[in-house]
Amino acid sequence: MDCLPIRGMVEMNINDMHKKAEIVEDNGYIVHLFKKHQPFGTVDVRDKSIHYANDVCENWVTGVLKEDNEHITKS
Repeated sequence: MDCLPIRGMVEMNINDMHKKAEIVEDNGYIVHLFKKHQPFGTVDVRDKSIHYANDVCENWVTGVLKEDNEHITKS
């Protein structure tokens, strides 16, 4: 099965720090994280709901999810 974006992207610019997150379906959900328009990492939430994946996106762009979080697999 191909990985397909299933929801629009969440993006925000805070102090010129552009962050974006995108949910991709891949036997569940994987959240792709971007910083300064470059891939930063992924969060595997295949065992979680779409609502959880949406929360990960919002937490990334608002700064709640920090770059040193142990659940982020760096690109």
